Amino acid sequence: MLAILLLASVITLTACRSSNINIKETTKQTDHKTKKWEPLVITKREKAQAQKEVKQISDICQNIKINENKVTKKDLQTLYDTLTSKGYPVAQIGEEKHSTKNAPVKFKPSKTSHGEKLKTFYEKTKAGKPTTITLLQQNSSGGFANIRLQSNNGKTEGILTTIYKEDGKFSVSEMVKYQVKKLELNEKNIMTLEFYLSDQAELQTDGTMEFQCN
Repeated sequence: MLAILLLASVITLTACRSSNINIKETTKQTDHKTKKWEPLVITKREKAQAQKEVKQISDICQNIKINENKVTKKDLQTLYDTLTSKGYPVAQIGEEKHSTKNAPVKFKPSKTSHGEKLKTFYEKTKAGKPTTITLLQQNSSGGFANIRLQSNNGKTEGILTTIYKEDGKFSVSEMVKYQVKKLELNEKNIMTLEFYLSDQAELQTDGTMEFQCN
């Protein structure tokens, strides 16, 4: 049941809250009588860090007036500009692409401010140096996915926290930990993360994130 609920929350996050984080399920067959899917464990320290970052975002945005029942493009742009001015890399909502009627929806890479910070994170990770970065992925409801990445000796993991606004305050609705198995930056300055949500190799659920580093 835990696996179903967590996977459902991640899919909901993809479809409704942070629509251009494209997560695809690739669960492998296994003996379900002896093994079950388990998520990566989020520590108390990691939870505390996420809550601290949510408070920082709330403090920055508390004076921005948004009709939570009808968020406009102007509202989203105001949030983007405000958080970008405070030094946060902020990824805007990606544009949907439909190739054929029956094909899955695809999204263009998210246009991201402070792209130089993502590039620096990438370069330090590839060099095996310890480094961290926090970036925000906007969604159409006026909230965010708070993505915190941490790398050490070439191993990268992250906490993805869904943040929504209600009664004028930002709150955490979902939190997922993941391991990054592939990190790339191409000649078009698109940074791609491939990740999984469980440390059980035979029960991995994979996903991708793409950011346009401008």
